[in-house]
Amino acid sequence: MLPLRAFLTVALFGGAAAMLPPADARIADFASWVARPARLPFAWQALAAANRGGEGSEAFARGQQILALAPSWTLGHAAFAYRYVLTQDTRGPAAAVAAQAERRLIVALTWMERARQQAGKRELELLHSAAFLAPIACRAFPGLEDLLPPGGAAAITDACLQEAERLSPTAAVQEQRLFHTPTLAAALLDAGERNAATELLREASARSLQARDQQLAREWRARVDEVVRWLQGDEQALDAVAADPRFEPLWPHLR
Repeated sequence: MLPLRAFLTVALFGGAAAMLPPADARIADFASWVARPARLPFAWQALAAANRGGEGSEAFARGQQILALAPSWTLGHAAFAYRYVLTQDTRGPAAAVAAQAERRLIVALTWMERARQQAGKRELELLHSAAFLAPIACRAFPGLEDLLPPGGAAAITDACLQEAERLSPTAAVQEQRLFHTPTLAAALLDAGERNAATELLREASARSLQARDQQLAREWRARVDEVVRWLQGDEQALDAVAADPRFEPLWPHLR
């Protein structure tokens, strides 16, 4: 599983090179136009139109130009990234649509990673926005999940949450990542990474000892430990796990 920065570094050179902004003169002209507050909604409409039309380079350039005027506007960066990835014409061969979605996802995540440099106190907000872009994109575009590295969208989410936890090791941030574990473990199992999934769950069980609500943590830890034992060959009944919706991503792997 690649760390967030490593994943995005590789992805940047693989997917973003063709989406450079236009010439300086064109940028200056567009920036002077969009800087007028009354016209900002029209700039977003133009961005959406470029997305729908499949004009990736134009859409990316328009988004850059808008947000260069407000580099610390965290929600703006997140909104651009989501619009850029999800506002897409889905007509045509499914494989081509998925490949285009993968390219846009890589570019959007790279954009959000760069935006962290100027996000200041809102950096966590940007990371949490980035964390759930890949799963949403995979639900929107069938076939996209298969194009991502092992662990897929769940691994990207975990990388973002891990970075958020590093920046702010508070109980709330730690628990958000902790309770994401079944989703990531299921994605690893999908990729055939049984040992990695097992170790991930074992680590999560140990980390749950630090949760604030220990009554909740004990119940959750018991379910995790049952799954770990099952993956290690002790195929006992998993009635409690099967009745717990928090473990739904794992259900197909526990039959």
